[in-house]
Amino acid sequence: MAHAFQATQTLAILLLFLLSNAVAEELLFSGEGLNTGEFLENGPYRFIMQNDCNLVLYVNRTRALWSSRTNGRGTTCRATLQNNGNLVVLSGTDVVWTSNTARGSNNYRLIVQGDGNVVIYGAALWATNTVQSNRRLL
Repeated sequence: MAHAFQATQTLAILLLFLLSNAVAEELLFSGEGLNTGEFLENGPYRFIMQNDCNLVLYVNRTRALWSSRTNGRGTTCRATLQNNGNLVVLSGTDVVWTSNTARGSNNYRLIVQGDGNVVIYGAALWATNTVQSNRRLL
């Protein structure tokens, strides 16, 4: 009986750990999105796809700093960072808001920064192409 209780307690702690990490995410990668009720969070800043189809950035969960102003414009909405760098709010397949940041297919990431700014970053634009292998250099 004590073994079953200990296993249940361990499972509960593991689930709390996994859930707390999922909620604490602060970034999206190309092709990822936020469904209704899902959010990204960094410190006091929360970027949430609300049930009313409005994408909102809050500080301390109470004061809105920014919104897509799409409340009431759709149902079961989703915010998606597209592979071209464009952030869109979709109601089904209809686009109800766009960041107008399409730049071409690449690896992008949307980050809720610790300073309260939400930013879309793109892939590297230039490199010296001098990557060194793990082999011993001659």
